[in-house]
Amino acid sequence: MFKKSLLYINIIFALLLVSSGFAKYINPVDFWIPAFIGIAYPFLLIINIFFFFFWLFLSSKKKKIFFSGIAIVLTWSNFSSIINISAPARTLNEISILTWNVKNFDLYNWSNNKETRKLMMNFIEEKNPDILCLQEFYTEKSGEFKNIKEIKKRLGYKYYYFGETFNIRNKKRWGLITFSKFPIKNSGQIKFSKASKLNSCIYTDIEFSKDSIYRVYNIHLQSLHFGDDDYDYLKELKNEHKPDIKSTLQILRKMKRAFVKRSKQAQLIKTHIKNQDKKTIICGDFNDTPSSFAYHLLSENKQDAFKMKGLGFGKTLVNPTPFFRIDYLLFDKQFSIKNYKKYKVKYTDHYPVFVHFEK
Repeated sequence: MFKKSLLYINIIFALLLVSSGFAKYINPVDFWIPAFIGIAYPFLLIINIFFFFFWLFLSSKKKKIFFSGIAIVLTWSNFSSIINISAPARTLNEISILTWNVKNFDLYNWSNNKETRKLMMNFIEEKNPDILCLQEFYTEKSGEFKNIKEIKKRLGYKYYYFGETFNIRNKKRWGLITFSKFPIKNSGQIKFSKASKLNSCIYTDIEFSKDSIYRVYNIHLQSLHFGDDDYDYLKELKNEHKPDIKSTLQILRKMKRAFVKRSKQAQLIKTHIKNQDKKTIICGDFNDTPSSFAYHLLSENKQDAFKMKGLGFGKTLVNPTPFFRIDYLLFDKQFSIKNYKKYKVKYTDHYPVFVHFEK
């Protein structure tokens, strides 16, 4: 009786794994439930691997491995988005690009460390990328946070484009920014909605040589916009407090709204990419996993630098789980990816990602 019940549970988890693996093909605008299941792909994969080996070694009826076995095979292509093993191939002609959600350079002392901004600036200066793409960027005309001026001074960038999403009296400014050591020949912003004060997309046409102008898209897709009460509730759940229906529904509603908005934003960017003829690099904070529709849409016919040259777990979100990769560097197939490095510095809630490539 126990094994029969366990088999039914196994079948349910196998179906959930298949659903999570194929969630990336379903637009949340049309049907949003798979988007939630897609987030759980790594955990569902682990559960199904357990069931596979359980039936293989502890059951006389080996056919029971069929359910999890098929589910694992059907969704295995998603696995390299979570963990990868590859070797770098450095050359002399490579170009470097770094993407990072800098969380306003700790403007609100999120880290509880007054030295955090200084440490972040030191890190960027040490890595010295040819192209620097920052999300949740903040700068001001006077005061401690004159971030554009300081980065230009420290790294000697001659070129940059700042896509503003919000400002206060034109003195305090928020948005996305791309710095470049190569000339920027054209630039622009793809605005998502008037309501979004954080999320946007900017593009810069960078001249690597006289006959090579490539477009770099720097993206920050829809955030969850959890409030302090949401985070407090999640902490309580983590400490094994009883779930509260009202609080749970509030979080689920915010997640659903974000899934839908990200899919629309990704479609807007995808259309913009299709309507230009330059080789492209797409980078930034997608706020979504590789099992998402937004990632699937933007990575279509692109090389994911982590899949090409990443090593170990790909997670870029600073949290206890080893799986959530939401920051990406995607390249047209004409580029050659030489190296991928994620730096586990906990200055913000995202890890910076650094890639070397050849054009």
